[in-house]
Amino acid sequence: MKQTLIFSILALLITGCGEKPSTANEPIKGKIQSIAVRTLKAEPRTFERRITVQGNLQSKYVANVAARIAGNLDAIFVDAGASVEANKTELFQIDPVTLQNAVTASEQQLAVMKASLEVARATLGKTEAEAGKVEIDVGRYQRLYKDGRITPNEFELRQVQYVQSKAGLAVSKAQVALAESQVEQAVATLEISRKNLKDSKSVAPISGFVTHRSKEPGEQVSLGEVVLRIEDPSYIEAIAYLPAEYYADVTPGKTQARLTIAGRDAGTFIVTYRSPVINTTLRTFEIKGKVESKEAVAGAMADMTLVFESRKAIGVPSNSLLIRNDTPSVFVAKESKATLIKVQTGLTNDGWTEIRTGLEEVDSVVTEGQTQLREGMTVTILK
Repeated sequence: MKQTLIFSILALLITGCGEKPSTANEPIKGKIQSIAVRTLKAEPRTFERRITVQGNLQSKYVANVAARIAGNLDAIFVDAGASVEANKTELFQIDPVTLQNAVTASEQQLAVMKASLEVARATLGKTEAEAGKVEIDVGRYQRLYKDGRITPNEFELRQVQYVQSKAGLAVSKAQVALAESQVEQAVATLEISRKNLKDSKSVAPISGFVTHRSKEPGEQVSLGEVVLRIEDPSYIEAIAYLPAEYYADVTPGKTQARLTIAGRDAGTFIVTYRSPVINTTLRTFEIKGKVESKEAVAGAMADMTLVFESRKAIGVPSNSLLIRNDTPSVFVAKESKATLIKVQTGLTNDGWTEIRTGLEEVDSVVTEGQTQLREGMTVTILK
């Protein structure tokens, strides 16, 4: 009895193994398979050939105000954040007492040199008069000597006096020239002293705000050392670097860029500057443009979108595109049937792709479920 039961069970198992199992994906005979999809009508949109880069906002006019002479920093009249006016606001003063003393000493030295020059000129005048008299006497003695009225010794003595007078005249002229040179040197020294005194007090070269102060009163400063930094916030520039491939697309005075600051729309600006060269290491070039937005603050970062070309065209969501037989394609739902259409694509912006050929505005493009479709399949459009 037990053996009969075991053989019956084995027979049933063997019979079951010979049957083909059914699958959930296999269509049921007599019914049409349908895929649930979502669709969206192809619609006209504006597509742009553009590039978005991150750049900086900077003040166009910046002045690093440095010491024009070396010395002790006597006083600083402004602090960081102070508003200054060009050619009016005093900034800092370097050791005015020492420099004023130098001016006084130079003035006194010039007075001494001028007095010496007057003495030398007076001496020259006297020497010239004496030399003239000796020259006349030599001529007269020469005639007397020819007439035999004086001895050779007397004539030679007069000639020696003539030579001495000429030598004295040359010395006097040299002394005048030296005195004149000393006066010129004293004048130059005085001018330098006065300029140093003037340069010891620095005045704002541009209008704006003090954004940095690097020294304090009492510190020693060297020639050319920066004490204050001034920036003019009335002219803010957007500055960015673009890949070299876009160099020919940027035209100063014409190319526009959209500006986003801290995620907020800050309007547009015109590119006013394009670097005349491309950086051979980074393969980039610099652009600049004036920013009018009230959102613009020097030092901030900003996103800049440069638009090189703009056109209206039919567009579809980029995720609806498929590659079938190495060709861009989309499925279109027509009368509950899936139809595969080959398309020619163009620009892609913000998740949408331009369709140059293949679609009409009325076409309902499958945007969800398209990867499961085949030509002619029945579709159920989800709302």
